Amino acid sequence: MPETTKQSGLQTIISYGVILIIIGVAAVIGYKQMSFNKTAYDSYTGATIKPADDKKSQILGDELFGPDFSPAAPVENYNSANLYEKIDGKADLYLNNGFVSLQCRRFVSKSAKDNWAEVYFYDMAEPQNGFAVYSMQKRSNSAPLSPVQFGYSVSDSVYAAIGKYYIEISLSADDETLLNFASAAARKIASIISPGKTSIPLLDFFPIENLVPDSFKFIPADAFGCSELVNIFSAEYKINNNTITAFITVSNPAETYKKYHRFLIDNGGEELQHGLTIKDCNSVDLFGTIELFSNPNGYFAGVRGPVPIEDLKQVAEKLFENLSKK
Repeated sequence: MPETTKQSGLQTIISYGVILIIIGVAAVIGYKQMSFNKTAYDSYTGATIKPADDKKSQILGDELFGPDFSPAAPVENYNSANLYEKIDGKADLYLNNGFVSLQCRRFVSKSAKDNWAEVYFYDMAEPQNGFAVYSMQKRSNSAPLSPVQFGYSVSDSVYAAIGKYYIEISLSADDETLLNFASAAARKIASIISPGKTSIPLLDFFPIENLVPDSFKFIPADAFGCSELVNIFSAEYKINNNTITAFITVSNPAETYKKYHRFLIDNGGEELQHGLTIKDCNSVDLFGTIELFSNPNGYFAGVRGPVPIEDLKQVAEKLFENLSKK
């Protein structure tokens, strides 16, 4: 009997040990499941989860505006389904040009709570898309945001297109000090994203001579009053104090060339002699604005303006030559 009692006690101890091990394993599994569920929930609700070395995680960090400012709230995140909640009335402009996501954050001056800056950081998928939104919304009377390639400021905001990203910084007031902080923040964002130039290949074909700095634009539709002209990149030139517009598109170049020519003639344009030895090149005078255009090497391109045709030819010859070397 004593031996049996001793053995039963040992079995009891072993049984308790097994139970404790099972409880421990269950606790670990439960903890891991909770962690998994929180990650899934954060992803579902749009919470920002990024590795520490992800450059995007630095963009709207607490120190973006330096020690004189502090963030007013965590980063806000928007996608194509809820973008209208943040920018109702303008969402279509972004959605129609490759929009992926928007991150926003407001920073407030520690010394003057009424002074704040709100940063809008758009991911537009491709550099061409970011530039399109940037150029279509560009405001007049702006100051270049040197050394940012595509960037400028006005009295109450800062704008930039950097790689595939488009950035707006809106200010609470026309305040020079606040504007300086915002400009510095935009430059910091540019340095984090890409210290080099934004690559938009079509822009490289525009001649450098006589180019008006920061005059590049993107026109998505109805360029120069013609519904057939879509996805146009343009730039301005100054020759003999005359303004000339040069333009390029890769959208159906041969068809666009024919349709644009017909559009000009049907609306009262008169054919001109241009003297250029370029195949499929036409010049039309439409009520004082002269158009000189062609479709070299898979592009539709041209120059236009209320200027002498000899001035237009200076830009056109170099533009067509650049495109022919592609």
